[in-house]
Amino acid sequence: MRNPLSWHKIPSARTLFAMIFMAGVGLIFSVVALLYLSLNLISSKANEIDEQRTALSVEGAIQTSVNRVWSLVIDNAVWDDAVREAYRPALDIDWLYNTWGAGYKVNNLYDGTFVLDERFRVLWGSFQGQPFAEKNLDFFGDGLKSLILMHTNALRSDKNIYAGITRTRAGIAFVGVGLIRPTIGSLRVGDNTRRFLVITRHINPQILRDLGNTFQIDNLTFTPERVSDVSVPLKSSSGEVLGYLSWQPRLPGAAAAKAASLDITQIVLLTAALILLFILFSCVGLYKLARGETLARSVARTDWLSHLPNRRALIEELERVSQRGDTDRKSVVFIDLDGFKDVNDIYGHEVGDALIVIIAGALRDKVPKDGMLARMGGDEFAMTIGGDNAEALASAFGGFVLDYLHSPIVVGERSIHIGASIGIASGTLVECTSTELFRRADIAMYHSKITGKGRVTHYDAELNNARERRLAIEGQIRHGLEHNEFDVWYQPIIDARSQKMVGVEALVRWPRRPEGPLAPDEFITVAETSGLIYGLGQFVLSRACQDLEPYTDLKLSVNISPAQFRDPEFEAKVEGALALSRFPPTRLQLEVTETYVLENPERARSAINNLKAQGIAVALDDFGTGYSSIGYLRRFNFNTIKIDKSLAGLVDHDEQASALVSGTVRIATALGMTVVAEGVENEKQMKLLRLAGCDQLQGYWYSQPMPIEAIMALRQQRQC
Repeated sequence: MRNPLSWHKIPSARTLFAMIFMAGVGLIFSVVALLYLSLNLISSKANEIDEQRTALSVEGAIQTSVNRVWSLVIDNAVWDDAVREAYRPALDIDWLYNTWGAGYKVNNLYDGTFVLDERFRVLWGSFQGQPFAEKNLDFFGDGLKSLILMHTNALRSDKNIYAGITRTRAGIAFVGVGLIRPTIGSLRVGDNTRRFLVITRHINPQILRDLGNTFQIDNLTFTPERVSDVSVPLKSSSGEVLGYLSWQPRLPGAAAAKAASLDITQIVLLTAALILLFILFSCVGLYKLARGETLARSVARTDWLSHLPNRRALIEELERVSQRGDTDRKSVVFIDLDGFKDVNDIYGHEVGDALIVIIAGALRDKVPKDGMLARMGGDEFAMTIGGDNAEALASAFGGFVLDYLHSPIVVGERSIHIGASIGIASGTLVECTSTELFRRADIAMYHSKITGKGRVTHYDAELNNARERRLAIEGQIRHGLEHNEFDVWYQPIIDARSQKMVGVEALVRWPRRPEGPLAPDEFITVAETSGLIYGLGQFVLSRACQDLEPYTDLKLSVNISPAQFRDPEFEAKVEGALALSRFPPTRLQLEVTETYVLENPERARSAINNLKAQGIAVALDDFGTGYSSIGYLRRFNFNTIKIDKSLAGLVDHDEQASALVSGTVRIATALGMTVVAEGVENEKQMKLLRLAGCDQLQGYWYSQPMPIEAIMALRQQRQC
């Protein structure tokens, strides 16, 4: 028996083995040379690192000197005695000299102290123990002037102390300036009078020696010109380069290389042995790796459940064709199964997986020649086909999918009804990328889904525009919910006999949309498909309960979208909204559509029972537009049936419609259900529907939807 995984079945294994063996032998010789050459690299790198460290130390020494002057200004300017003396009408020269001027001779922390007025003119100064006679700042150079210019307002408002470097007529100096102010609290003077303290400390050889000793820098010197690449520039506060600080490098690399030479020799021998061992184990491992490579690639490109190619395989195939420069037309058929989530929810994921396997097998058998079918994930499939007849073959395949899913699929002992929304996009991979082709097919599929499902849509530019508009509206809905742009309006529900208002139906409106009001028909569908209906529906329910709570004799009807009804936490959310608004459950009626009840009977019955257990009434909305039977009405035990306006609005000129309404009323009465007729638009319709036995009426004949204030005013007017 031939082994399918034998060596000769792996054509790349020998080549890889030879490459790694030659690379390993070459690596041994390279390591011997590189390790000895690394001694020189170690030496140069050590010197480079030491120079960089020393450069950082020099920069630190400069900043330390600036900070020292900054501290001196704080210690001497932020001082109550200094405030008392400096703000005298006439300065006490003796006090100033004894306090600040004599400090030059005592501790050599600074060589100049100066008091400036609010215009930054020198009122008093002492430089190197001698009186200072100049009144302007020319002596101090551009560095101090820049400090004052950049921070004038902050200095005058006693915010901060500032320090930097400047070139004075006496040389290069560290300089600091700050407002003379009290230790605690703000400066209190009756006018704009200000006194500033300036302290200087000029660089000299002794200062440089002290800094070198402190920061372990050999022979630190100041030179007007750069003497080496690592010399650190000394910049004034105005940005001017004043000179350079240089030092004598210590060159620790040679000593390190000499000390490491013996160890390097030992490392060479050990490394050579390890590389030989590595070659041996790598060759064994490489054989096993190469043997499993084909299998791993196949697994990575195959869907584990359906055993079809996966998304990655399909995209890679199209990319390969694109790189080859193929100009044939390609068609992508994108298939999304309708109702698959409900199969998982009702029957469990095991049944859902089995359904995917059955559908995948059926579709695989009908893929056109040279076509490729893939499972894109979840309940999505895609098929690609190329050639002159690509579009026709894609359309035929899409039609087969719809025909196949039209009949129930047997999974075990169950017959499951499921549909599909299909989008088809065609083009060459020259005019658009494979990703764009899939995006177009997805747009077409989405259009099939929102326009009724169970159909095929071919992509065109108009669909893309519609998709972009839906995305724009989706973003606007999200913004509107966050910025209170929505309102709830109400349409009265009238008792057919007394013609009095007995309730209202809550309807969402979007009057404060920045782009202009938008009709509910245009944004409700977008909210449902994007998942925003959960937040929008909860808003309508909560607001309506708050608005109607004071009117205890009126009942409230609220429409519930199928998406909300599918939410397993929906009943709890309704209960929470009622509790928050203190709205009695017995006054609330929720309206559900006939279509959803028929599509999801198990979930619908469970939700209706839970709601009725809370005391909430449930109405079947839009009755007459679907296929509800008497059995369904009995099974779900609705409180109310609302006859759709498409049927109720015809009673004044269509005898068949009138008979259907009468029959519906008789059935509902027999089942103990209240009947509401929607779409009443004239007096004749109102009278005919009342004669037919409808309990309640609703429509424009009575009122259009209006805000709560207008509805209450209308009610008051009718009662008068």
